[in-house]
Amino acid sequence: MSGKRFLTPLRLFTLGLLGVGAIAAGVIALLNTKVDDTPAAAATAGIYGQDVPPATMPEKLLPGYVLLTAHQLALVPEADGFQSPCGTAQGGFVYDAQPFGTPNPARGGKHTGCDINGIGGADTDLGLPVHAAARGLVVYVGEPSPAWGKVVVLAHRLPGENRIIQTLYAHLDKSIARLGQLVGRGATIGTVGTANGNYKAHLHFEAIASICTEAGLPAYVENGTMNRLDPQKLLASHPAPAVPDPYETIRRLRGREAALQQADTPAAELPAGTIPIKPTQFL
Repeated sequence: MSGKRFLTPLRLFTLGLLGVGAIAAGVIALLNTKVDDTPAAAATAGIYGQDVPPATMPEKLLPGYVLLTAHQLALVPEADGFQSPCGTAQGGFVYDAQPFGTPNPARGGKHTGCDINGIGGADTDLGLPVHAAARGLVVYVGEPSPAWGKVVVLAHRLPGENRIIQTLYAHLDKSIARLGQLVGRGATIGTVGTANGNYKAHLHFEAIASICTEAGLPAYVENGTMNRLDPQKLLASHPAPAVPDPYETIRRLRGREAALQQADTPAAELPAGTIPIKPTQFL
C-alpha cells in the first residue's frame, strides 16, 4: 500500500546488528573505566601514581657541562703536540703528587686527573704560571664550585686524528684566558692556586675525551675513570716539538707590533696605564 513501510527480513537483520554493536561498545567502555580505576602496579607507580620523590631525582646540570656548538667545533685547532702545563715544557721543577687513577677512598674513589705540584711542595708554587698544554680553543672559564676554584678548559684536535679532546686546568689562583680565545701551546692561561684555600697550591690537570665542557664533574670516581684520559700518557703519546708553537710566537709578535703603534684614539682620552693598540692587528 502507498505510504506504508514494511519490516522486511533484511531490515530486521540490519537493525539487529546495530543493536549488538551498541551493546558491545557499552561493555568495552565499562571495562576500560574499571581498568583505569584500578590502582597502578608497583612497577608503574612512579609513572601513574604520585610524583617521584625529590631524593631520587638526578642532580641538576652542573655549570660548564654544556655541549660545544657547531661553531666552536669548527674553530678547534689541531695541536702540534702536548707539553707540561707547569714547570718547563718537559715538566722540569714539578712532580705529579697524585697520578691519574690513584685510589683515594677518603675522597670517593680513583683520581680522574693528575695533581701537578712544585718540587718545593706545600704552597711554594702558588702563583706560578699555568700554560696551555697544546694549541687550543678556550671553551670554559669560570668557577663550577668553591671546591673547584677557578677553572679553564681548552679544546684541541689531536694531530693526525681529527679527534677532539679537552684539557682542564683547575684550582687556579687567577685565570687570564678569555672564552672563545685561540691560544698557542705554552700560552699562559692562569696561575697555580689553592681553590679558595681548600688545598695546598697545585694544578689539577685533566685530559677529557668529550665534545662537552665538563667542568665541575667529580674529580674522583668509584668505578672506572669516566671519559678521562691519563694526562701523562697523552703528553708521552703526542709530544710537543722542541720549539715554541709558531702560532703563539706570531700572536705575541703581532701583539707587540700593535702595542708599539699609536691607536686611533688619542692617548689623552685613554684611561691611565692603558697600552694603545689596534685590535685588528691581532690574529
